[in-house]
Amino acid sequence: MKKKTIIWLFLLVAGVSNAQIPVDSWREHFTFLPTIVATQGNGKVFAASAFGIFSYNSADGTIGKITRINGLSDVGISAIAYSPYKDLLLVGYENGNVDLVYERTVINIPYILQKPMSGSKRINHFFCTQDDKAYISTGFGIVALNLEKNEILDTYFIGSGGSELWVNQVVVHDNMIYAATANGLFYAPKDDPLLIHYDKWSVDVSIPNYQFEISALVAFNGQLVLSQIQEDSSPDVIWYKDDLGWTILPNAYQQIRNLWASDNSLTVCSRQGISIFQNLQTQPMVIDEYPGYGGFKPNYALVDGQDNIIVADDYYALMYKSPDRWIQVSPNSPSNSRAYYVLPTETDVLVVGGSRNSAWGNMWYPLTLHSFSNQSWSTFINSDYFDPVRIIASPFAKNEYYVGSWGHGVIVYKDGEITEWYNPENSSLETVIPGAFCRIGGMVFDKNNNLWVTNAGVNNALSMRTPEGTWKGFPYLNQIGSNRISDIYTTPWGHLWVVLPSGGGLFVVDPGDSPEIMSSHKTQKLQLKDKDGASLSNDVFCLAFDRDDYLWIGTSEGVVVSYNPEKVFEPGGMSMQRIKVPDILPGYAAFLLEYEAVTSIAIDGANRKWFGTSKSGVFLQSADGVRAIKHFTKENSPLPSNTINHLAIHPKTGEVFIVTDMGIVSYRGDATEPEEIFKNVYAFPNPVRPDYDGIITITGLMDKTNVKITDVAGNLVYETKSLGGQATWDGKNKQGERVATGVYLFFCADSKGEQSAVGKILFIR
Repeated sequence: MKKKTIIWLFLLVAGVSNAQIPVDSWREHFTFLPTIVATQGNGKVFAASAFGIFSYNSADGTIGKITRINGLSDVGISAIAYSPYKDLLLVGYENGNVDLVYERTVINIPYILQKPMSGSKRINHFFCTQDDKAYISTGFGIVALNLEKNEILDTYFIGSGGSELWVNQVVVHDNMIYAATANGLFYAPKDDPLLIHYDKWSVDVSIPNYQFEISALVAFNGQLVLSQIQEDSSPDVIWYKDDLGWTILPNAYQQIRNLWASDNSLTVCSRQGISIFQNLQTQPMVIDEYPGYGGFKPNYALVDGQDNIIVADDYYALMYKSPDRWIQVSPNSPSNSRAYYVLPTETDVLVVGGSRNSAWGNMWYPLTLHSFSNQSWSTFINSDYFDPVRIIASPFAKNEYYVGSWGHGVIVYKDGEITEWYNPENSSLETVIPGAFCRIGGMVFDKNNNLWVTNAGVNNALSMRTPEGTWKGFPYLNQIGSNRISDIYTTPWGHLWVVLPSGGGLFVVDPGDSPEIMSSHKTQKLQLKDKDGASLSNDVFCLAFDRDDYLWIGTSEGVVVSYNPEKVFEPGGMSMQRIKVPDILPGYAAFLLEYEAVTSIAIDGANRKWFGTSKSGVFLQSADGVRAIKHFTKENSPLPSNTINHLAIHPKTGEVFIVTDMGIVSYRGDATEPEEIFKNVYAFPNPVRPDYDGIITITGLMDKTNVKITDVAGNLVYETKSLGGQATWDGKNKQGERVATGVYLFFCADSKGEQSAVGKILFIR
């Protein structure tokens, strides 16, 4: 059991948080769509997506949210419930994890997550009782949790012979426990001390088609009400039990999502609409739209004690009706979780949401472009195109971007709309087979603003578009020898480097002074070998050129570096090697990330290397790659997954945007791109208030700036050197003590002693 302090992040309904986040802190960029489940308690409504929970207080219009960043232990939320008896929110996950969310703390209950078993551990539902118990419905059975001691009481395997059985929901009614399962309705006396024995549980065979799956179950007006899935794909049906037995409601429902019972009503939520019954003998009120809103796709619905209607919806997150009008409630977020590649720019951060499958085929995701601007997310979706996998900024116009699609060629996006589409009909781009199979692996603009595009699986494996708009294709497929072509990079000396995944190695082109003429090109296909000629992994994922123009290569077996890539076409050629790093066993050599598939590399303002991996999260290494600085995983950080698709660093803020297969998070690093001169030098936060104990940052610096911090009497308090354009201070003096209230001066001098800057920081204790 783990206990964690939380601080709910509160927002106005229409507002977003725009505070600058401190160095060494995280923020999430998870989607809150679709919202899958809702509940209510303590005057608030709670709604959950797979990635987080938000609350809504209708009295003051505030939204609070909680994710892995500020308290939750996991992602993949599958169920929530509020216990009015303990004033806590229960959160369940697909993997069996459970969180108990109190006002200021989260207690993690990992019992089910850690339970060794082969079947599903999914948390499907919670039912809380007055005697401080919660019955947890799971993919294998029922788990009883003591909410007073926060410990597991019992586990009930109620399938045949004590086997696992999928349980959708539990209700305690008239001192009986009823379980809605994949094999019908099971029941047992609540206080039977031998409930752990499967033979204490019975199946209610009085229900017609009693062996059919029961998807939901509630007690309403003293009667059991359940929804039953029909095996012939007929509409779901609802049964209720009175003194005469089971009676079917005459209404038909497609895909019932949930039942909710309050003192005054029964709510039935299905894909086709929401039905609210005052009693079971009269026709319900039916909701099949939100007037004034275009879409309608409810996932979960309930009516609270004040007869407000609350709906968790695919399109709108949370819809709330009180008393006679609908309002939409949602934290700002990307509109879906699809994220594959990120591009930070001076003003925005853009993320494309396409993908490729493991066989390098299409995922058929609609063109999705998430934009983070002024601390707010917006999403552009166009279903006429699909699988965007790369995005680069245009050198020709502000807010113009080139998007590479794995099927639809190159798309130009500007100011919220598509302005150009380059395809086999109007360019040298080609398609693998007739149709939408013009697959773009990567794009880059060279120093002359020529656009170079890799085109997978076709003869013209490389194409170029001049600034004047002329396209030229180059039939390099045979020379490349692979249908799988990915990213392309350019160097300050004009070479083009192309990644050939799945063992292809690298392909290098020197276009020369006449890039449109193929005969003027120099080319080289490279198989990765070290300086002694020993073969290295040719399963290349990514490249990066650092601030010294060294080449760093991410492969399926770690990192390879070349300190002279500019010599690739010279007689002696370039050299490659792996980086030796300290090993835990003396006398044994180890190589940088040799057991990791390195999927992405980014270079920060201090020339340090950030490595994203396929299964082990993110590594930060020193500029030479030898020294480990940080290692972020799902287990020790807010990363939602250890599978990293891409990462990139905002040049001005040093914020590292990390795209995982489970969404986007960012971490504000302590290095930024250095300035050429001291420019807009300032410290933040400033003033430093009593409740802040984090890092103070001085930014706007030149590379390797010497920074001295003194009190107003001139006594030296702290001294450091900037990482790129930024220096940090923990607010402590040389004795490791937090400094007292007062004004502190910082003095900055460049590494040559030619330029300087001065500023003040106010500490309030």
